[in-house]
Amino acid sequence: MLAQRAKVRAVAGQIMIELALNADTEEGHLAGWGVAFLISTCSTPDGTPLMPDLDLPSLLKSAIDDVAMFTLTGRSQIEITGADRASFLHNFCTNHIKGLAVGQGCEAIVTSIKGRCLFYVLVFASDDSLWIETEAGQAAALLAHLDRYIITEDVQLYDRTAELRQLYLSGAGVEGLLSRVFEAHVILPASMGQVQHAEVQIRRFSLGAAPGYSLVVPVASLDTWRSKLNAAGVVEGSAELYEALRIEAGFPRQGLDLTEDNLAQEANRTKLAISFKKGCYLGQEPIARIDALGQVNRSLCGVITDEPAEFPAGTEVFATRESPTSVGTLTSASVWPQTGQGIGLGMLRREITRDGAECYVGPTRLPARVRIWPGRM
Repeated sequence: MLAQRAKVRAVAGQIMIELALNADTEEGHLAGWGVAFLISTCSTPDGTPLMPDLDLPSLLKSAIDDVAMFTLTGRSQIEITGADRASFLHNFCTNHIKGLAVGQGCEAIVTSIKGRCLFYVLVFASDDSLWIETEAGQAAALLAHLDRYIITEDVQLYDRTAELRQLYLSGAGVEGLLSRVFEAHVILPASMGQVQHAEVQIRRFSLGAAPGYSLVVPVASLDTWRSKLNAAGVVEGSAELYEALRIEAGFPRQGLDLTEDNLAQEANRTKLAISFKKGCYLGQEPIARIDALGQVNRSLCGVITDEPAEFPAGTEVFATRESPTSVGTLTSASVWPQTGQGIGLGMLRREITRDGAECYVGPTRLPARVRIWPGRM
């Protein structure tokens, strides 16, 4: 696998293009790491996506004006209806759900009574329901957790995962593309949120610095929408690239980067996912106590090696080359396609959680640096 990846990167080295964007946004921050899109209409015999043989001007135009599409297989989709839906969910997660107007959305963490991360979710408000989007395979557990607290409330919970599929569109041209595809009949959300157009839920949530939207469509319509987007000029990115973009942007996966062992503030998304003005909710007391103390002992951080490297999830991170004990373990790992540098996410101890701090990765102590995303803690 290592040789295969090296070959793919060597081929892609002639056909990848860096997209420089203003990264100083709440939705994502790249700080010089770069954004690259794998634009693909063909593949190797084993299915590894490759770009067509385009000249540099065409590559530049594609990277700036076109859009990469990713099929997010199995993302959990939950619908909550009933007159009490907002106040109910408000009582069991960290963000101000009752403050969401129709069309708005937010990040949130469903917490235990001890303020620990049970589920990291995206919440979107529509006319007559709330939609929760979260990691694949989490729907049944989340529904069971919420259902146990329904007593007399007018709340209904539905698992829509099997009925829906999600296409994530990323790139500077995505808003123009959606205006063309929907023939200007849709007013896109100005920030994180959702609009409905016929059978399609259009959700704005940017994974990183590049604008990002998801189309959530019925299963039976997935191929139709993929064909429609391809015909509009959208090209498909690979699952491997999406994972690299996710890790680079610091977007956590519940059950992998966040677990029930983690306190809510350790997710390193406090300003995005936690409200300290919403009042009481399950887990609120320990979360407020941590806020008053001003710190946690570890938090989810990024790591990027100084040189090209490849390492698996589970690799340890060290504060110095000579350290006998680690300061954390990487829970997600990938390779940044343009440079070949190893990137990862992991819970790191407070002594090293400074943006740009030197660290060392793995048994060979590969030189690396810590990544902290501004506007989140």
